[in-house]
Amino acid sequence: MVARPLCSAQQRLGSFLVTVLIAAMPITLLTDFARASTVFYILAAISAIVCVSRAGGFQSVLSDWKDYRGLAAALFVSLVVITIAATRGTIRIDNEIERALRLSVGTFLILGACLSLIPQWLRQATWGLVLATWAATGYALWYALPTFRRPLEVPQHNAVSYGNLLLMMAALATFSIGWRLTRFRKTEIAFKVLTMAVGLLGFITTQTRGGWLVVPFFIVIGWVLVTGKTSLRKLLMPVLVAVLVSGAVSASRPILRHRMYEMVTQTAECLTNPLAISSECGRLQRWHASWLMFKDNPLFGNGPITVIGAKLEIYWRQGIVSDFVYKQGFGEPHNDMLFSMASHGVLGLTALLLIYIAPIWIFTRRLRSQVPQPARVAAAMGLALCLGFFVFGWTELMMRSIRTIGFYAMTMAWLLALSDEKYLTRQEPT
Repeated sequence: MVARPLCSAQQRLGSFLVTVLIAAMPITLLTDFARASTVFYILAAISAIVCVSRAGGFQSVLSDWKDYRGLAAALFVSLVVITIAATRGTIRIDNEIERALRLSVGTFLILGACLSLIPQWLRQATWGLVLATWAATGYALWYALPTFRRPLEVPQHNAVSYGNLLLMMAALATFSIGWRLTRFRKTEIAFKVLTMAVGLLGFITTQTRGGWLVVPFFIVIGWVLVTGKTSLRKLLMPVLVAVLVSGAVSASRPILRHRMYEMVTQTAECLTNPLAISSECGRLQRWHASWLMFKDNPLFGNGPITVIGAKLEIYWRQGIVSDFVYKQGFGEPHNDMLFSMASHGVLGLTALLLIYIAPIWIFTRRLRSQVPQPARVAAAMGLALCLGFFVFGWTELMMRSIRTIGFYAMTMAWLLALSDEKYLTRQEPT
């Protein structure tokens, strides 16, 4: 048995402040508090202070960062792409540069701070995810009552993004069952299971269809976390079961069945009548328009301000988009990949994919390795975060909001630290 290192007052204060701010982010993201960006800025500032004042000085931060050089290279590609776009005059520098800085500099400031703080304190930030799940479900039900119509008036987001984020909070809170955060273990587990059920109810209430695509991935990640089985052969059956379960749950509600039926029939109609006026056909028209914009400038793109919006009248006159899409002024394709391609070409798509793929690679390796269970839990949560945002991006523009980007960067950094075996060994020796 190796004695635990003594925690200084400075480390305890830093751990407390960082934990509170991480917990506050999801709550402010999905409620009328609407201060997610403020929380992110304060967290980044405190993280910078922690980094320069931690034991061993800034040299110790650089030493920790060396293990993440590949991730740094991947995340900073977005900053390079935005800088190139700025020199070409196709973007507003302040807005787009800030997005890239949150993903690159922001991630590493928070990561550097977390790697010097008390792990068990940092894990307590999970309660922010739990509270956000309950609060968001309350909002969804409030706006859906009394007829249980689709709640379009949700805080800060459209119904699709809100439903996706609510599902993400519920999933992360559920995976955290693997952490022991209180003395009341059975009560804690029961409450988190109840939170999962509440979150699923809230997600169903938003009637978000695209979010169901990620549910099988979450189930498989949970299976790997619990069983430790990672071979493709052993994962085949869990994958099939996950698809069947998610399909059965989504089909169990009449409203969802009707929404799925609409999706199929509207898509079929659009194949024969490309200018049909419907939700799905409007989406397909915008996907087509985004693809045409990408073909116009496949390397550098056209800049995010001009995506579809500036060319909408041209596409309308050419018969590519309908009168409905043109008059409503829909200016984005509800797809992160197509938006990046139209905005910044191949370079933009590469930057976006690296934001997902690089951390997914790290979290997957840590989930599969023989590391302490608390680290594997964090790895599963991190994998669910990054893979979830990637899948959500197939049917929605998840990275449109700078608040959401801040949440993604912060949560990724937090879970990278808590899944880092070297950090846990240093801070929690056994």
